[in-house]
Amino acid sequence: MAEQELQPRNAIDEDQLVKWAGSLDASDALRASAGRIFAATGLPGRRIEGWRWTDVRAAASKLAEPKGHKPSLIGPIGPLELEFVSGNNSHSAPAERAGVRWSSGVLAEAVLPLDAMPMAALAVAASWPKQQRTIEVTETIADPIRLIFAGSGERYWCHTRVRVTAGVEATVIESHSNSDEISSVLVEYDVADGATLNRVIWQDGSLGAVMAAAGTVRLGKGSRLNQTTLAFGAKLARMETRVLHAVGGSEATLNAVYMVGAGRHADLTSHVQHAAPSCVTRQSVKGLARARGRGVFQGKFLVERNGQKTDAQMQHNALLLEEGAEINAKPELEIYADDVTCNHGNTSGQLDAAALFYMRQRGIPEAEARAMLAESFVAEALSGAGAWADLLMEEARAWLNAS
Repeated sequence: MAEQELQPRNAIDEDQLVKWAGSLDASDALRASAGRIFAATGLPGRRIEGWRWTDVRAAASKLAEPKGHKPSLIGPIGPLELEFVSGNNSHSAPAERAGVRWSSGVLAEAVLPLDAMPMAALAVAASWPKQQRTIEVTETIADPIRLIFAGSGERYWCHTRVRVTAGVEATVIESHSNSDEISSVLVEYDVADGATLNRVIWQDGSLGAVMAAAGTVRLGKGSRLNQTTLAFGAKLARMETRVLHAVGGSEATLNAVYMVGAGRHADLTSHVQHAAPSCVTRQSVKGLARARGRGVFQGKFLVERNGQKTDAQMQHNALLLEEGAEINAKPELEIYADDVTCNHGNTSGQLDAAALFYMRQRGIPEAEARAMLAESFVAEALSGAGAWADLLMEEARAWLNAS
């Protein structure tokens, strides 16, 4: 398939896409391998266990005419910005800056295997080599790096890699949006020994958009990952994170909030592999769903035999704010080591009736009282975003106060 054949259409031709992906030139080993992975499954759907609640195949078969959805863009735009719009084009040249190196070209291998990630594999296969961006952070800098992935009625596939060198701290802000089309993005992170990655993810798509965005993170010895996600869903949206504790002593914090209204679907899926001793993972996910909104949480901790003294905790809590809301959750532990501390929890319910009554008795209108309770419910999960926490809370508050 020629490059121009990947341009937008109102309905995706899966057979053509699979045929193209499976026939990529083997001289580009990473893209060819990714193409074969995608071709083995095609667009994922209900028959694949990890996608049974997020049926991309069905959603992509009924793409709507573009309606010009323009979601807000969280936070101010700074000097370190790379924008990918409708087909991987960089619309703004990143500023030259000490401590950050930008490049593009063929990438030899994936940071983590893509075998169980068909949409991420599609993002790799369909990203043309000249548009595969690599960002290397060689010094701790105050400004965050902004990665803006946006589509305006056109489908797009993007593959980007970020390397954080030893001992360096970097903040990366990802914005994901799309309007009435299908898109897939993979952002790979390689965090070296003693480095810290602060990752903030914001997502919003239209009622016609089908979005998949994945992040893979390899943590070196004594490295840190602090991740905060705020997702508002789309017709169908999946935000996936895979983390590998590759060397002992690394720590990962994965906090997230999804807020879905009528006609919106948000899937937060994560897989954390403890392949080295004395590593720590903390995960807290909060969800809010209104009538005809669907939230999905799938979280798995895999502790290998070498993952002794793993300390891992996972918690998912969701509130169904109205009749007709839907939450699907599947927390998992798979443990092969015998000296670990691992646990997970999962709850779903409604706002505390007693607290709501107490607030109403003190003259607070019901709608305001509900919004206040829901805000306090999600606040802790967003608080770890550092300087960006207030902006995320403003976005969450606006959703709660919308009619």
